[in-house]
Amino acid sequence: MRLLCTALLFSLTLSLPLLAHPTPTHQQHTFSEIERWIQRFEEPARADWQLPDTVVEILGLKPGQNVADIGAGTGYFTRRFAKKISPGGLAVAVELEPGFFPYIQKRARDASQANILTQPAEPTNPWLAPATYDLIFLCNTLHHIDNRAEYYAWLRRALRPNGRVVVVDFFKNMEIPVGPPPQMRLDPSALRLELQAAGFTVSIDAETLPYQYILTAKARQ
Repeated sequence: MRLLCTALLFSLTLSLPLLAHPTPTHQQHTFSEIERWIQRFEEPARADWQLPDTVVEILGLKPGQNVADIGAGTGYFTRRFAKKISPGGLAVAVELEPGFFPYIQKRARDASQANILTQPAEPTNPWLAPATYDLIFLCNTLHHIDNRAEYYAWLRRALRPNGRVVVVDFFKNMEIPVGPPPQMRLDPSALRLELQAAGFTVSIDAETLPYQYILTAKARQ
């Protein structure tokens, strides 16, 4: 079985154009910090408000599609995507902090999810191969990106025809028990204008999640 999984991963990787991995330029977390964040991201209570299975179901993923999970952290969503797009699809965990990768890779091995890959990124560039992804997913991540106009161009370049960028992030003007402070959050209406200016059509689901919106952006042809 292990040899079969290895062969499958090798064949899948050959079908995915890969860019050279960047050398991280930010200060790395210590291992103890990584362990703390793993516990936080994976705590069972997160599912009560993040509703990850509901989110994945709404996305309507199909076998053979490729997904980039930007800001993947522990791969909380990545491994759920990998199930939906198997066989034939790749779920790529994109992350600034490579300290998360051993955890992601171990969970992938333990679950025999050979279609999970890890991809280092930079704050200004996700380093995604062009015309490769059916879904680019950013959960609790976009509010950390400063130069979003330039970043949107990278995302659009990486999409396949009819691909989508989906943003799950916290409502700005709501008192909530989780997430960043209000000054760090992104108002969905303002985010819609940003993405429209970058050449996307945008729809917003403000009903499904208790503390977050789900924004879907498709590149205008």
